Amino acid sequence: MPRCYECSKVVFSRYGYDSNLSRTWSSGPELIRSADSGCDLCSFIRKDLEKVSAANVRRINDQAPIVLRECNGPITISGRIFIDLKIPEFHYLDILYIKDVEWAEETWALDPPRDPILRACELLEACVLGGEDKHHLCKPCEVDAAVQATSLPRRLLDLSHGDIILTLDTQEWISGNRATIEELSRYCTLSYRWGQGPPACMLRTQLTTDRITFLVSMPQTFQDAIIVARSLEIRFLWIDALCIVQPSAHGDYTDWNAEGPRMWLVYENAICTISATCSNNPNEGFLEKVGTDYNPPCGMSAEGIVNEIEEHMLLHSNLPTIYNSVVASSLNRRGWVAQERLLSRRILHFTEEGVFWECQATDTTEDLSDDELAVEESAIGQNIGSHHASLMIFGDWLAFIELYSLSEFTLQTDRLTALSSIARCVATERFGHRYYAGIWESHLSRCLSWRSSAPCSARTREKCLTIAPSWSWASVPGGIEYRTRRFGAHSEALAEIIDVQAVLAEASNQYGNLTKASLRLRAPIFCLSLPTTGEFYAEFDDPCFSTFDATSAKLAWDEVQDPHIAVKVYTIVLVGIIDDYPESIVYDAIVVSRLLSTDGEDGGGSRGVYRRIGHLYYWLDVGGGGAPDDPDRHPELRLLYDRLFPDAALQTIVIE
Repeated sequence: MPRCYECSKVVFSRYGYDSNLSRTWSSGPELIRSADSGCDLCSFIRKDLEKVSAANVRRINDQAPIVLRECNGPITISGRIFIDLKIPEFHYLDILYIKDVEWAEETWALDPPRDPILRACELLEACVLGGEDKHHLCKPCEVDAAVQATSLPRRLLDLSHGDIILTLDTQEWISGNRATIEELSRYCTLSYRWGQGPPACMLRTQLTTDRITFLVSMPQTFQDAIIVARSLEIRFLWIDALCIVQPSAHGDYTDWNAEGPRMWLVYENAICTISATCSNNPNEGFLEKVGTDYNPPCGMSAEGIVNEIEEHMLLHSNLPTIYNSVVASSLNRRGWVAQERLLSRRILHFTEEGVFWECQATDTTEDLSDDELAVEESAIGQNIGSHHASLMIFGDWLAFIELYSLSEFTLQTDRLTALSSIARCVATERFGHRYYAGIWESHLSRCLSWRSSAPCSARTREKCLTIAPSWSWASVPGGIEYRTRRFGAHSEALAEIIDVQAVLAEASNQYGNLTKASLRLRAPIFCLSLPTTGEFYAEFDDPCFSTFDATSAKLAWDEVQDPHIAVKVYTIVLVGIIDDYPESIVYDAIVVSRLLSTDGEDGGGSRGVYRRIGHLYYWLDVGGGGAPDDPDRHPELRLLYDRLFPDAALQTIVIE
């Protein structure tokens, strides 16, 4: 165990406290230099930090000091968030005590990930042969032959001819008795990143006969997927670039418009999805990269003698690796991949840390600590990432939209199109049938409560408004959050929906973009002076309400307001109340601005046409008040409402 001078002074306590463990590197370069000199503890810390950051920046910050604190404590990087996507600014190291360091060194050789192909076969077999009580939802839905035939992808790749890969038309093969419906139904799909451009072998024209592509001419990621599919003994494979005529080839969207809305069936009915998580483009491949980010444990000396035998230990990472390797990966930041993950019943994730498995029976949070579980839930909504979209409840949808809003798209106009397959698949008994640009009418008050992470420019907002109305989260370009989803589920709508009028961008896709949409509602409305820059935060203390300890209000703008006006009077629309018994009450509101006609006059007239421009909520600390159904609670809530909103009056307005 070669150590640099500073690391040689580090000693771990048996019980994780009272240890001489406080190692600080002044900067990333210092850590790198020490690691390069041969110190195995520095090398371990460097490798672990690089591994954690692999999904994002893949570098150690060269200005912030790096501190290794107490045993089982965090590695911090100058208090800064080291990883994006809501990862905390530390991760834990776990200590495994052993009594023979030589034995430990021998066991390290067993720790690196096994052959990814063998691992993939084991994982799929375990699910396919798993008990019906646990894995019954993992299998594609059983339907009659006629329905099964229409649910098939239009085209598939036949992998049974060695170096020759055939692209076939499934319906022609069925009618020509070249394959049965059951045979063609045994296919897998590939999830991957397109990179900077489409692969050269993409499908450019409609098929008149089987298309022949030589395996060696395919991008390495496609070749790796074929190797995996063959190892899994799956004959057919679906890859979008090779099975849908690509509009980028000649500008014809006919095939894409027909097949795009059916992609949810493609993923839902596949035996499994092969996810090239560690590949950044089709040419990189992924099999050679699996396991390259493995960091073997670091042997350490521990204090004390037990039974006259000196103890040793292994220092190794204890991370929510499904998050760092899969959820936070560059692949899963792509918007189109969201539907692939939520609509697939089984997924094999090939990552730099190893092969990860997700199916309807897996719970990726079961081995996480409480802190790690909080991170996981805040980012993927109680583990919805590993479960099919049809199993979503409404709270899952809000959590998923928060993550989805951060997704990357080459074309922002694809945001709702890529979401449409998931929206089609959710259970209508939970969500209802009426859907408008990411918003469910039956849950409208909760759906309206999104908050933009940062206001956008007026010009950017205008571009977004070409695909969604201002009351939809899709009308802002960046991330949003449903702050109120973190409060209790007992909610009451204060706004009554009178009518929703929407014009679809594509008449055949009710879940896609909207060229125009108006929401007419009746709600309590009042006017309030608000600052045009920064966040509005106000506190209210009223001795008349002994039940409530404190009251506050917080504002977030959707779009940048005129900085030359410090304070302006805005129209506030109360949309709902959320009772988070026993801790708090939340009044949810949106800020709207009256639209003007092109000549500068009030275009709304007596209709009152507005645009949403911000979100405002009032948070009330209950301080031990009665339960939501406690009759003694309602008079105080009514009194508080009157006190907070004395000028609120029921009005009917239209928001576009």
